[in-house]
Amino acid sequence: MSDYPEHDKLREVQAETQAAGEFIEWLGTKGIFLASYIEGHNFPREVPTSIQALLAEWAGVDQGAIEREKRAMLASLRAAQ
Repeated sequence: MSDYPEHDKLREVQAETQAAGEFIEWLGTKGIFLASYIEGHNFPREVPTSIQALLAEWAGVDQGAIEREKRAMLASLRAAQ
């Protein structure tokens, strides 16, 4: 494991999340979209969460930790210069 465990986890699930994301996008070409229902109403609304965020949650990847690791990587690169 590297100094960036969340990125390691992301790499491990990349093929699965990529395939799932491509499938969801393909559904859109067929007129099928993710939606949720507003309580008490009979019409769908767009899901307020991005596909990327949904896939990260599904895969158990913490997007906040990914961002913190990215910042640490940049700081490390800058310090090495």
